[in-house]
Amino acid sequence: MNSIAMKHISRTALLGVLFAWMLCSCEGPEEPTQPAEPEPAPYGYFYLGEEEIPVNSYATVEEGVFMLKLSPLDEPISATTYAIIGVSEEFLGKEIDVTTKYHNDDYLFVYEDPTRYHAGYRQLQSGTILLTNTPAAITAKIDIVLFDGTPFTYDFTISK
Repeated sequence: MNSIAMKHISRTALLGVLFAWMLCSCEGPEEPTQPAEPEPAPYGYFYLGEEEIPVNSYATVEEGVFMLKLSPLDEPISATTYAIIGVSEEFLGKEIDVTTKYHNDDYLFVYEDPTRYHAGYRQLQSGTILLTNTPAAITAKIDIVLFDGTPFTYDFTISK
C-alpha cells in the first residue's frame, strides 16, 4: 500500500470514530435533576429577620434559670451559630414581656453567628418569651425584637 492509501484509510477511520462518538453523545439533552427536598429540621425553625434557620440541636440547663440553646448545627456545645433563650424558674410557664422584666435577671437572650452577635447584656427592644417544661415536652414561644430592630421568633414544642 502506498502512503496516500494509508492516509485515506487513517482519515476514514478517524471520521468513523468521530461519527460513532457523536452518535453516542447526542442521545438528547439530559433530564434536569430536581434538587432533593431538604430534611425538615427536627426542632423547627427560628426566624432572624426574614431568614429561616433550622434548629437541629438544642440543650437545656436548669440552675435557677431554664435555658434553651438552639442551633442549626448538630453539636450544641461547640456550635458557632446559636440562640440562647432563658427564663428564671419563677417565670417558667408564664409569658414574659421583656419591656417590664429585667434582662439577665428575669430572662436571658444571646444570639451569635459568624457575622452577628447579640450579647446577653444588650436589652431587647420589645416582645414576649414563654418557656414551659413539662415531663412530656418543652414549649418555646419567642417573639422578640433585638436591640438593633431585628425580629427573632421561635415557636415549637420539643417532645421529650
